[in-house]
Formats: sequence, C-alpha cells, structure tokens
Amino acid sequence: MTLTVISPPGETALPLAAAKAFLRIGHDGEDTLVADLVASATAQLETATGLALVSRVLRQSWRCWPTGFGASGALLRPGPARALTSVTLIDEADSETDLSSLFELVGDRLCLKPSSWLPPIPLGGRVEVTFEAGFGADTDIPADLVQALKSILASAYRRGSDDGIPDEARAIIAARREVRI
Repeated sequence: MTLTVISPPGETALPLAAAKAFLRIGHDGEDTLVADLVASATAQLETATGLALVSRVLRQSWRCWPTGFGASGALLRPGPARALTSVTLIDEADSETDLSSLFELVGDRLCLKPSSWLPPIPLGGRVEVTFEAGFGADTDIPADLVQALKSILASAYRRGSDDGIPDEARAIIAARREVRI
C-alpha cells in the first residue's frame, strides 16, 4: 500500500494566534518557532492517532486487494474519511478504468456497493483510491484532540525540543484508539 498526499491541508490544525495565546506569548518574535512547533505537534498527534486533523485529499494505492476486502472492505487511513473521490484501476500499460460506481464509503471503510463485484487487479497493475480525509477546518477538530495538540505544543515549547507526547495527550489518544475485535 502506498499513501500519497494529493492536496495538503489549506490551514494548520491550530492557528498561530491561538497557539500564541495558549502559550501566553504576546509578541511576534517567536512566530516562526511557534509555527514550526505547531506543525511538529500536529504531525506527532496525527501519527499517534491515525487521524488527519484538517481536511486534505489523499490517494491510497494497492497492488492487490487487502485481505478480506470483499467481506468488510478496507480501512482508509488516516481517517476520518469524509468523501470518496474516485476508485481507479490502472493496468500494467497505465491504462485507467474508473471503478468508482462499484464502491462506497461506509464510515472509514471503502466497501463494495451491494450487488457489485470485486474486479481483479491485473499483474503489474494497481488500484488507486482517492478520498478526502480529516475533520474539516481547524474549527471542526474535536475539542479533546485540540487539547492534546496544545499539550504536545506546550511541552515542546517549554523544553525547547520535541521530547515526545506528554501524559495528558497520551490519555486523550488512548481514549480515541479504535478497538479491533
């Protein structure tokens, strides 16, 4: 599986003004540092949760269908998956076939529509799934994730480096973990 960013987020998960207010910084002298720390904290939180905080368009590519796809679909990560843009089969000669009408998004899973068939991926070919992931704008991110982001940001700012995820943020991340049965 390969994941490609087609369209990166148009904004940060925590605006600079909000980050500075949280850190109680009243001047512009550390704007670059704070912006870099917000980007780093966002990346740490997204990696730890498997979520995209702010909306972006992604492409997931497979050389073969994931095991069990026909029965339960395939989990699209990072989540939450908001919209399915396209499903394209590409053969070994790079000829494309649009398969979007056969699939639907059910929660964070790409699933076959009822009465649809799972087309084979030819040898040397691949299937590419383009989808929108994320909660939306920065104002749409759930409050607990914003708090975890601020906690990671504050920890990095106080220490002067990225020392990892503080306990408060770890607790929020643990509460959001998906339980698999």
